[in-house]
Amino acid sequence: MAAVNGDKSAGGGCGGGDCGGGGGKESADAPPMLHDGVDAGLAPVAGVRDIVFVASGKGGVGKSTVAVNLAVALARRGLRAGIVDLDLGGPSVGRLTGAEEVPVLRADGLAVPEQRHGLAVVSMSGMVPPEQAMVWKGPLVSQAVTQLLRGVAWPELEVLVVDLPPGTGDVLLNVLEQFPITGAVVVTTPERMASVDAERGVALFHEHDIPVFGVVRNMAEFVCPCCGEVQPLFAPDGGEASVAKRMHVGDLGSIPADLAAARQAQQGVPIMAATPDGPTGTAFAALAGKVAKALAREHAGRAKQLQGERSLWELINGTGH
Repeated sequence: MAAVNGDKSAGGGCGGGDCGGGGGKESADAPPMLHDGVDAGLAPVAGVRDIVFVASGKGGVGKSTVAVNLAVALARRGLRAGIVDLDLGGPSVGRLTGAEEVPVLRADGLAVPEQRHGLAVVSMSGMVPPEQAMVWKGPLVSQAVTQLLRGVAWPELEVLVVDLPPGTGDVLLNVLEQFPITGAVVVTTPERMASVDAERGVALFHEHDIPVFGVVRNMAEFVCPCCGEVQPLFAPDGGEASVAKRMHVGDLGSIPADLAAARQAQQGVPIMAATPDGPTGTAFAALAGKVAKALAREHAGRAKQLQGERSLWELINGTGH
């Protein structure tokens, strides 16, 4: 994978398991084959079974922190997991995981992801100086997205977590058009201003038939560093609790803010690696459990759909019973 920088010369789903895929070219002799949990019309990323988005309608809600710790929590559950940082304007996954080296390229030109905390990690943060402004235009965005996903020698992964930029801009649309997505997690904070934008993000995924596993409320409480008491940071029922209900998606719970864990994260050690048994680590573990169940539902739904397509094909060809 060639390094990508700001040089201008460089080139709704639902949370359940029955959300449909399709759209691939049919063979004259067999029904279209569906890759587990994804649209048959889009080529999968080599080595990757499932792609899970972590998105937010706006910045400042801790989306990257949620993405990193969700990925680590999935790995701690025994899944072969990775994470890629597509927040091109403000990449932070590298800093949060300690993976800030320029990727090594293999002889075939594919980048080798760094291994950190049980994850395969790819982020732009090691490729661009922190003081350099990241100015991206449409063609360059598309090129960068393709390289960061298809230009990587991913090991055999069961799940690849994608940290998206906030909002609903070019990066998100490029990924939706080019890659098969198994599902999405939407991050918000427990107040109405952030929740409105989260609803827009959910609506966009619904429009593109991407299953939304649910909404998670980040920084909902505060863990006192002195006594460990968990205190709410926002007024009850600030509008956020009904986001999942209004948008007909799952409620993935809340994540407390932990000052001590946040300091550790700034040193490149995620909360799930530093204090997995604390209140915040426990919350992330619970989030990973819900996402793992959602992935299992998607696989079961796809298998059922594929079996139905095969049975119909057999009936058409007179081979069914």
